[in-house]
Amino acid sequence: MENLVTITIHLANILSGYINLFLSSLSEGEVLLLAGSGFTLAFSLGVVAIGNITEGVMQNIRSWHGSIDDQFTAIDNLVKLIQQHQPGWDLPVDQLTELSAHRDELRFLIPQCRSTSGSKDDRNRRNSLLKLTVGLCLLQVRVWAYKAYTTGVLTADDVHQLGFLLPGESGGHHDRTEATDITAEVKVKVINEDFIRVIIDQSAGENAALVVHGWPPGVKNALIVITANDGKTEVYRELTTRLHNDIRLPNGSHGKQFIIKAAFLKHVNDEPRFGNEPTFSMPLTTEDLAAALDRQHHEDFEEQLREVERQRQEIERLQTELASKQ
Repeated sequence: MENLVTITIHLANILSGYINLFLSSLSEGEVLLLAGSGFTLAFSLGVVAIGNITEGVMQNIRSWHGSIDDQFTAIDNLVKLIQQHQPGWDLPVDQLTELSAHRDELRFLIPQCRSTSGSKDDRNRRNSLLKLTVGLCLLQVRVWAYKAYTTGVLTADDVHQLGFLLPGESGGHHDRTEATDITAEVKVKVINEDFIRVIIDQSAGENAALVVHGWPPGVKNALIVITANDGKTEVYRELTTRLHNDIRLPNGSHGKQFIIKAAFLKHVNDEPRFGNEPTFSMPLTTEDLAAALDRQHHEDFEEQLREVERQRQEIERLQTELASKQ
């Protein structure tokens, strides 16, 4: 009997350790939600999976904190998987409806923001909706998935396919790191009348050579923004995972001056901290010069016609005055 008590206490300590590990991986809001639902007790009655997770599963799980495309793919996969298994999985209808609506709007917004017609309001809506939807998946849907796992509705493989690790599995939750403080320095080389080469570097004072010192620690993305000479009208805005980027400017850029800036981002939704903002000018082609000369000739001819018309009207006015005095 004494041995049985010892074994029971030992097992309870092990399960308690797994539960504490799980709770420590969650935010304060997640812990409060789980506590309110009595989930901790329910999970202690189940079996906590332990072991190494395959890289394929980990790639799916890391997508929640990846690029915009990665996060959308994770959302889309989750929604499709749940829809395929309804009503058996029994996710609340209102939650699934909300997630589906967000997914469909993001499917339109993401490519819209990358087009020349994408506005600042479109990008703000995309960023806020993406953050909201990822939050719903990682909090509400994950809690539902864990509860469904403890009741036998979902298997461990089901939970993995949804993009979640079970508590205690290796490669689990990692705390979000702070945004990078390292300033980006942009170097621009005009290749021809349509393309520029943009090199993003860690700011190095007076260093202006077209060389690269590499990515700052923990940084995987950089944001490049090109504006018209007024500093407000954006003509290009894109995330990149490369330090060397050949960029084609939109039509109508020949002969115009632009401002470019860049920022390193540890996470795609970090607030960008831009460094230097050099200006550059796009050259005119022979066709541009010929067209400009033709326009000038046309404008000169139009001005001559207007002057002839003014003189004719003046002559007619003088003739009228002379006729009235006779």
